[in-house]
Amino acid sequence: MSVVHLLVINPNSSKSITDGLQESLDPCTPPNTRLSYFTAPSHAPAAISDVITANQTATVCYEALVQTKAIDEYDGFLVCCFSDHPLIHMLREHISSIQSTKPAIGMFEAGVSHALLVGRRFGVVSTGTGMKHTLIAGVRAFMGANSERFAGVTTSGLGVVELREGDRFRIEKLMKSTSVKTAEKGADVLILGCAGMAGMEGLVKQGVREAGLGEVKVIDGAKAGVELLTGIARLSRS
Repeated sequence: MSVVHLLVINPNSSKSITDGLQESLDPCTPPNTRLSYFTAPSHAPAAISDVITANQTATVCYEALVQTKAIDEYDGFLVCCFSDHPLIHMLREHISSIQSTKPAIGMFEAGVSHALLVGRRFGVVSTGTGMKHTLIAGVRAFMGANSERFAGVTTSGLGVVELREGDRFRIEKLMKSTSVKTAEKGADVLILGCAGMAGMEGLVKQGVREAGLGEVKVIDGAKAGVELLTGIARLSRS
């Protein structure tokens, strides 16, 4: 079986986020799959906290990816921002314009898809409030309707870069408390709602367990995205 070469895209310019993704994803890379990583150029926003920064990062990343001919080099593209990030749609449009079938997906889509398959009700553990309503609208649009299976978005107040570079005690405390609030809404599946949360599955489970709420499943959308994208990329070749 030939190797599938995927590009994992961090659409903000914070290298610490990319490093966290690589640390989390490399050990669980599927067989016959190779991952490469892309960080947005330095003039892109360091974090994506609202619609404005989402659009700014999309434009900068798209231009860089096209200029470096990355579309030709890789078999699939995973955008690691937990939102319906504009870059996903820009890549799909470009790929379609050159008559290619290479897939481009987001960790948001992969995380929600995974959650729907493994639990009764899911909630999103997120960062600040800037993207909360956009995330809620994105989930509803992806599912095609409002659904009782969606327990909503719970914000921690943590910043995107803070998750990788901030005070560990504060991060652990807020991640645990936010996870508990999400589980209390009836969610038996919790999605890590930021690329900066890569590798924090154990912390989330621990917080819910310590609160006496039992066991929950925790989904990292980036990990789900790599698995899903690998399969789609292989099928796209056939």
